[in-house]
Parts: sequence; structure tokens; C-alpha cells
Amino acid sequence: MNGESEEPAGQGGGEPPRDKGFRSRKREDHALRLIEDLRTSLDDLAKVKRILLELGRYYDPVLGGGIIDLEHQKRIVGALERGQPEDALALIQARYDLYIKDRAHLGRREEG
Repeated sequence: MNGESEEPAGQGGGEPPRDKGFRSRKREDHALRLIEDLRTSLDDLAKVKRILLELGRYYDPVLGGGIIDLEHQKRIVGALERGQPEDALALIQARYDLYIKDRAHLGRREEG
């Protein structure tokens, strides 16, 4: 921690330190990619189910459960099975909004 937290002056200029914080952001970055894949795959129900299963495995300590919990997974799949992708997308967006609410630094890249 002594010398590791300091960036050498000649290394990378504007690049963020690679070892500090990368591990803490890795899960969130992957989850955001999965959510984006989910949004763009609403016409492929099998793929949606696989993505939802994976997102359900990601625990969000702020929400106290999965990023997209089982109840919401069922509602999203149900909406798609009824031919209502706009309802499914609204549910996905609601969960996304809850997920990034206390993580504003994550949503900047996605919403900008």
C-alpha cells in the first residue's frame, strides 16, 4: 500500500491506475454490459432468459438481492411472451435505474 497507491509520474499521463479500483468495478461493468445486451435482445427469448439468469446471480448489496430478481425476471419474460416488449423494456429500465441510483459513476458512460 505504501508505494503501490502512488502513480509514477511518467506512467500513462491521463490513464486511471489499473490495479486500484479495477476489481471493484469489474462486476458493475459486466452487469451493465449484460443489461445493455438484454435491452437489445428482446426479440430472442432464449437469449433473454440466459441473460436474466446471469443477472440474477449478481448480488446487489444496496438492493439486497439480485440486480434483476426472480420476480422481475418472470415479469420481463411474461411481457415478452405476451408480445409486449415495451413493457419488458420498462421493467428492465426500472431495475437499471435502481441499480445505478447510488452508483452515478457507472451510469455516466451509459447515459451520456
